[in-house]
Amino acid sequence: MDLYRAPTLILLFVLVAVFGALWLQRRSLPPLRVRAGDAPTARRRQLLWLVGWMFAAIQLEMEVFGREQAGMWLAVSRVTMLMAAIMFLGSMAPQHFGRRFRIPCVAAFAAPLILFTILVSIDSAPGPRTRALLLACVFVTLLIGAGWSLKKHLLPVWLGLLLVAVVGGVGVWLTLQGRYAGVLALAQSGILLVTALLFAIAFQRVSAGVVFTVGGLVAWSLPVMLVPLMGATGAPILLVRALNLMKVIAAVGMIVLVLEDEIASNKAGQLRDRRARVEMEKYTEIFLEAMPFEEDGSQYDPICEAITGASRFSQASIIVRSPGGRFHLAGRAGIEGALAEALDAMARRTPDEKVREIGEKRLYTQQIGHLVLLDLTPLMEPGDELLQMNFCRVHAIPIRGRDQELLGALLLTGLREPDQPLLTEDVLPLELLIARIGTAREHQILLRRLLQAERLAGLGQLAGGVAHELNNPLTVITGYAELMTDNEGAIHDQALVILNEARRMKQIIESLIRFRKASPGNREPVSVELLLRDIDRLARHDLEGAHIDLLLRIPEDLARVKADGDQIRQVFLQVVKNAIGSMNDSPDGVERRLTVEAASVGHNVQVTFTDSGPGFAQPGRVFDPFYTTRDQGEGMGLGLSVCYSIIREHGGEISALNVHPRGAAVVIELPAAEPEDHSEPAMDREALPHSSAAMNAPTRAV
Repeated sequence: MDLYRAPTLILLFVLVAVFGALWLQRRSLPPLRVRAGDAPTARRRQLLWLVGWMFAAIQLEMEVFGREQAGMWLAVSRVTMLMAAIMFLGSMAPQHFGRRFRIPCVAAFAAPLILFTILVSIDSAPGPRTRALLLACVFVTLLIGAGWSLKKHLLPVWLGLLLVAVVGGVGVWLTLQGRYAGVLALAQSGILLVTALLFAIAFQRVSAGVVFTVGGLVAWSLPVMLVPLMGATGAPILLVRALNLMKVIAAVGMIVLVLEDEIASNKAGQLRDRRARVEMEKYTEIFLEAMPFEEDGSQYDPICEAITGASRFSQASIIVRSPGGRFHLAGRAGIEGALAEALDAMARRTPDEKVREIGEKRLYTQQIGHLVLLDLTPLMEPGDELLQMNFCRVHAIPIRGRDQELLGALLLTGLREPDQPLLTEDVLPLELLIARIGTAREHQILLRRLLQAERLAGLGQLAGGVAHELNNPLTVITGYAELMTDNEGAIHDQALVILNEARRMKQIIESLIRFRKASPGNREPVSVELLLRDIDRLARHDLEGAHIDLLLRIPEDLARVKADGDQIRQVFLQVVKNAIGSMNDSPDGVERRLTVEAASVGHNVQVTFTDSGPGFAQPGRVFDPFYTTRDQGEGMGLGLSVCYSIIREHGGEISALNVHPRGAAVVIELPAAEPEDHSEPAMDREALPHSSAAMNAPTRAV
């Protein structure tokens, strides 16, 4: 028995115990930083190291107590030593063979070597068949090694093939010479050398753990390679046995590697936490509520600049959805002008249907939290500038409202430190900022609607009061004017003028009263699609006369609304007439187009009328009574005011905005009818009015 090596054995078992304790206590370690994309997790890697050192300790125990002389015990001793080296190699080479049945390369590599080891250990004088089988095992091992070398991993292909060729050639020669112990020693030495090389490439640093591990593996492998050349006795054997301490050095090196990785992980975690805290503080300084709410502008540029300055992304852009349902670029940082224009153009031509399709079909890759990796190719046109600029894949965080309605998205590109994975600490500050943006934007939209409602409510009260005070004296004027018409001559003509103007004033007063409070009418589930197609017929003559193209975009599954069909038809017709009047001012050669789009948005039905006219001079005053941009006598400015009153009485919303680069839009939202209401009587095509009065509805424009 080699009892003088007992201290080495005891120390090795102690190190195995320490390794096991570290593995049990540090299961949550992140993956070690290596360049190969198929790297195993730290826990799996450390488990293979632990199993390898257990095999090495068992083999050394058999050597110390002399239980490896011949036969089965010798086979067990050799196999355990070989398995120790293979475990270390497997921890650094996780590639697999096959697609359907994934077989680890190391397992395929170990199988013929283990068979070779068992055969030469049990039968010291193999016969011809056994020698042929042994030679076949060597060739199979060489083929598997060559196949592994051709795969993408840490070791360059040329170096892997060179090592396989050199070591394999020597192994074949030793097998033909019958020097089987030399083949085993050569295989073990080659595995340890390749493992040392993989460690050096994977951990690209000069530290105690790397130096001890690589140096220990190299020193451990060299005496094994020299065993067939040094004989069975003498000083060289003592030197080989003394160098068993290299196993201890390698084991200590791997333990130090684990500790170094833990320290580096803690430092990296502290840096990430500090950076996330600083990032959150910087985002908190942004006062979102004070930002102007514009449909076309770059109000979110400061936010994007803050993101590029504090986050891991060097390029940021924010796309928002206007009340009209159109997306546009509202802020950017780190993006050049041409790229920004192409991105804005893509956003503006992207319909809601395409956005819903991306969400329903999950045409994205989920990353962390709400962060996704989005492919923009389905949103591009043939020859798109974004495609030419190779701007196809972006990280995105959706901006949503209270009802999970999509309000926009934050697009992120230019990832700093791309070799480092994105972690929760990198994404959480951005998600909190985006949540604030969504809340602030929705709050601003609601606040704008509230202010408009309060202002128009005040105007309505004033208009109602004025109408009430004017109604009585106007009745007296009308009565005397009718009496004066009984006279002859100039007095009769002048009385008719007074009577006509008085009646006109009477109509204005009735409109003011209606603006103050619209009649609820008879409400039942009605089809918005049928109403819009009826408007197409009613306004067809005016549209053709003004050379305006009408484009209807109505989905088949559009929900119904519970409303007074006549009143809603009047609103739609007034909006169309207003658009026709605005496009009459368009110069020759400019496209004249009116687009009517309907869609279900949450629990509402949204109808958007978009024209290619000059736009509103003051979108915020469009619904004010008597506000008009027309020449005197062309309109009273009450059409859209009445529309506003009708829509509000139905519990809906109506808003006006300008669109880029030219045109205006009126957006009407009406609550969708409840599912149980769909069984109630609803209007159909035959019920739509076709009277001459409807066909000749007033065409005054604001």
